Amino acid sequence: MTTPLSVLLVDDDPAMRDMFQMVMKHHQIELTAVQDAETALQYLAGNQPNIIVLDLFLPGLDGYQMLKQMRKKSLAPNARVVAITAYYTTDTEQETLNGGFDGYLPKPINTAQIVPYLESLIAG
Repeated sequence: MTTPLSVLLVDDDPAMRDMFQMVMKHHQIELTAVQDAETALQYLAGNQPNIIVLDLFLPGLDGYQMLKQMRKKSLAPNARVVAITAYYTTDTEQETLNGGFDGYLPKPINTAQIVPYLESLIAG
């Protein structure tokens, strides 16, 4: 039996949140979308999504800082955390993996690849 996906998206771009909402709804995947790290950390204090899709460049705490706070506070310790960003170089993917992220998706994200990619992270 496969684990049902529950996803937390943290992105300050309303268009990205809308796109994820559309894709997740189409696949009947539970999605919570928030616009900043502080709101996400509050959400994680009482919820356990199994995937967190986290923009690296956010107002306030950035994606790396949020990941550190999550680990420090043991929030969603079993969640797979995927970094997303529109600002990347050839080294960004390796930097995110070295920084503790479980996966990486550059923007713009191919909508056909989102769900298979997230499912592959859960499958191990």
